[in-house]
Amino acid sequence: MTSSYYAARQRDLWLTRFYYFFYLGGMGFIFPFLNIFYVRLGLSGAQIGWIAAVGACVSLIIAPIWTNRNDQWHNPRAMLQLALFLTALSFLWLSWQQLFIGVIIVTFFRVLVGAGISPLSDALALSVTSAVRKGFGTVRVWASIGWVLWVLLSGWLIEQTTIKTGLFGVSITLTISAMLLFWIGAQNFRSPVAANPEQPSLRGAIYTMLHNRSMVSVGIMILVIGTSNSGVAQFETVYLDALGAEESLIGIAGMLGAVVEIPFMLWSDRLVSRQGAYRLLLLSMVMTAALRAMVLVFPTVGSIMVERAGGGIAFSFYVISLTRFVGEQAAPHQLRTVMALYTVTLTNLIGIIAPPLAGVAFDLFGARWLYAVAAGGYLLGWLVLRLGRQPPISGDSGSRRSAL
Repeated sequence: MTSSYYAARQRDLWLTRFYYFFYLGGMGFIFPFLNIFYVRLGLSGAQIGWIAAVGACVSLIIAPIWTNRNDQWHNPRAMLQLALFLTALSFLWLSWQQLFIGVIIVTFFRVLVGAGISPLSDALALSVTSAVRKGFGTVRVWASIGWVLWVLLSGWLIEQTTIKTGLFGVSITLTISAMLLFWIGAQNFRSPVAANPEQPSLRGAIYTMLHNRSMVSVGIMILVIGTSNSGVAQFETVYLDALGAEESLIGIAGMLGAVVEIPFMLWSDRLVSRQGAYRLLLLSMVMTAALRAMVLVFPTVGSIMVERAGGGIAFSFYVISLTRFVGEQAAPHQLRTVMALYTVTLTNLIGIIAPPLAGVAFDLFGARWLYAVAAGGYLLGWLVLRLGRQPPISGDSGSRRSAL
């Protein structure tokens, strides 16, 4: 490996870290406040649920198409940049909306153009980190750092102005992230040629998943926790608002998990290498179930703050182990498509139905009982993983580690 090659790979690594800082971390400018924005427009819980369902329905169809066609585009980097730029414009467009139908239309457009951003970005990070033998967490942690800083800034700005300021802010960070991609090596945006004897195929990726017991179990787990946690994901910030938390405190709650993620993303990289991705997924299920149950029993702002902090640990385990699991199980030419099927399609499959139902449950019963559903769902997800784990291969010492 020449010094110039090493320098180029190190440059790509740092640029990808900064990309995550602005792209994913920059979402902290608005996402902790987005449902509050909807509530203050006068939308009901059911309407907010339908907004999420529209996004889920579009993602379900579009994300695999985006990623499956990645290697067929003449310039995959430009397509990712276009998706980021159009998503930035969609947030500006959202700031002008006053009616439910307008929010629905903007959401449809935002998800249509941005559905492939997450899996393509994760595949980019895996390509860059594998070239320098670093873990995915060394890139993903920069999203957490960015989230902390942008949430703090956004919370302060929103208190001084309006929630629309968060929409302007996220548009700026997305635009910056798109610009950073210009300087990342073009080879990182395509599948490795040597490991890609056949063209990426959506049907082939689905076949691979369905004929792997562990992959099927992880897919079912994603559907279960996505369904059960839908209510908490949508209405926790609204619950904080109802409990009397000010915007600045809601902002702190929004970034608290990300603060904890900063050391734990890096530790998760080492832990997943020693314990295995599947075992770390099991641990994340148990931890999240316990945290949701705590808020159910002690429904206070303080409990939610503790839950957010502990959730940073559990989420670190989850995202690193899931990404490592996909990287280990999928063929290189299928990586982007499988990543999209897991992180976007499966996540949003049940999201077509769950958010409206969660919105109705919120309107009828309030936010507290949504935590009971979430806790039960994560325990069920743990059980699915335990029952569906691939049998250990004889002679593989790593496979003989006991599950939780």
